[in-house]
Amino acid sequence: MQRIFVTHIVPKNLILKYHLSIAACNFSYNLIEGNLFDRVYSILPTFVKGEIEPFENLVYSKFRENRFLFRLAPIAENLSLFYKIPRKASVWYYNCTILNAFLIVLLKLFKPNVRQNLIVLDYTPSRKPLERFFLWLANRMNGTIRLANSPLFTCRNSVCLPGVVPLNVTEQPKITTIAKTFLISGVLEDNIAMLPMLLEAFSKMPDMQLHITGKAPDMVLLKRYTQQCNNIIYHGLVEYDEYLRILHDTTFLLSTRNPAMSENQCNFPSKIIEALLHNRIVVSTIHYEQLEGIHYLEVAADLDKFRMDLSHITQMPEAELLIYANQADNVRQRFHVGVWKEWMQKIEGYEKRI
Repeated sequence: MQRIFVTHIVPKNLILKYHLSIAACNFSYNLIEGNLFDRVYSILPTFVKGEIEPFENLVYSKFRENRFLFRLAPIAENLSLFYKIPRKASVWYYNCTILNAFLIVLLKLFKPNVRQNLIVLDYTPSRKPLERFFLWLANRMNGTIRLANSPLFTCRNSVCLPGVVPLNVTEQPKITTIAKTFLISGVLEDNIAMLPMLLEAFSKMPDMQLHITGKAPDMVLLKRYTQQCNNIIYHGLVEYDEYLRILHDTTFLLSTRNPAMSENQCNFPSKIIEALLHNRIVVSTIHYEQLEGIHYLEVAADLDKFRMDLSHITQMPEAELLIYANQADNVRQRFHVGVWKEWMQKIEGYEKRI
C-alpha cells in the first residue's frame, strides 16, 4: 500500500517569496523528511498565481496564470491528482480545504478503496455552508490525526498529537539563567496574538523586553509603541535562521491566543512545540490537555490580570522557573516522527482490528 501526502509547500528557500506560512511548511517538511510517505504532492494556496518556479511534486494548473480563471485552478489540480493516485493507496491530507475537497469527493465516489486520512491542524467554526462541508468531510475520513481536542471533531479512528518533531534534531542551547525577555512570533492578528493587549501591557512594564517577529496587521499601532517604548522591539518578517537566533536570545515564548475565539479551541500553536524543543519557557493564555506532563505557564488574557501574572512569573525563584525550561528531551520523546509513523500505521489498520 502506497502512502501519499497531499500538502501545500514550496522549497524552503522560496517560502517567503511566495508568502507561505513558515510554520506550516516546516510541519510538512518534518513529516516528509521523516520518510513517512512514498509520494508527496503539493497544491499551493489560491493566492499563489502567475508563473512559478517549478519544483518536484508540484501540482500547478495553467489556470493560475489567467487572471479570470485562477480561482478554478484547485479544481483542475485536484482532477489531475485524482489520476495520479493508485487504487488501494493511503492518502494523508494537510487539512480539508478548498485546495483538496474536490479530490476527496472524487476518490470517495470513484476510488472508494483508497483510504483517505486527514491531519486536522486547524479549523475555524463557521455557519458558511462551504466551511461546514469541510468539517463534514473531515469527520467522514477513514482516520484523522488532530492537533487539538474539540467536540466538533467526531471521527472515531483518531488520535491527538499537538506537533511533530524530526527524528534527528541537533541539541539546542539550554537556559541556565532567567532573563525578562519575551518573544511573540508568527501570525499577529488580534485573535491569534492579541498584539494590542501585549503592546499596552509591555508599555507599562519597562523592566521586561518584548521581541516581535512576523507580519503585523496594524503597523501604525506597532510603530507608535516601538517609538515610545525602548523595551518593545519589532524585527519584522525574518528568515527562519534569524528567527531561531532571536528565539535563542529570549527566555520566554508567548502564546497569547484569545481563549474566547472558538477557532482557538480547534487548533494548536506550532510555535509552542518549537519553543519547547528549543528549551524555551512557554507562557500561554490557553490550557492544553494534550500537553499534560509538560511544564508551561498559564496566564490570563485580560490586560490587568495578564500584567499581574507576568509580574508574578518574573518574581519567581530562578530554580522554580527553570523547571519550565529545557524540556526538549521530553518533547522529542513524545512527538517525534517515529511516534507519528506508529500512529499512522494504527489508523491505517483500524478496520482490520475491529
